[in-house]
Amino acid sequence: MDHFLPVVDTMNNTMLLAGLKAAEIDIGIGRMSDPELMCGLHYELLFMESLKLVVHPAHPLLSANVTLSRVMEWPVVLSPQGTVPRRQAEALLAAQSCTLPDACVETLSASLSRQLAIEHNYVWFVPSGAVREDLREGKLSVLPVSTPDSAEPIGILTRVDTPLSHGALAIIACIRQTQSR
Repeated sequence: MDHFLPVVDTMNNTMLLAGLKAAEIDIGIGRMSDPELMCGLHYELLFMESLKLVVHPAHPLLSANVTLSRVMEWPVVLSPQGTVPRRQAEALLAAQSCTLPDACVETLSASLSRQLAIEHNYVWFVPSGAVREDLREGKLSVLPVSTPDSAEPIGILTRVDTPLSHGALAIIACIRQTQSR
């Protein structure tokens, strides 16, 4: 009997939905999408996630009068074009007539973004779920910048027509247990 190791990958929601529908992946953790894009998929809500602007706890912005225009004087790391967090960041910037600084890094890599924020004074525009542990442990701090109407549902995505393997069910159980803490 062949044994397959689980593979965990980071991708945008469009790629995630396509991979699920093509049976290239068994489960996904992602955002609820438009109903027509969710056809054939089951969605289980895990939590609501909002956009946060985070920095390391000793960042100079935390001791200043913080405005979004002041934040844009610092280097920024955010998700690439076409992602929901990027659209949320752009809407926030447009609402306050701000633009991204020249020192801007676009990436889906949470580990790179985290390192830039913690070690190099970057301001990270990030979904709250991605930094929950770092915020709780005091490794990152949220800037007091209002991000209205940015809550997005995050959940488990699976195909409705395919039974899940024991490995996939075990991973889902771990995810549910983590969320119930």
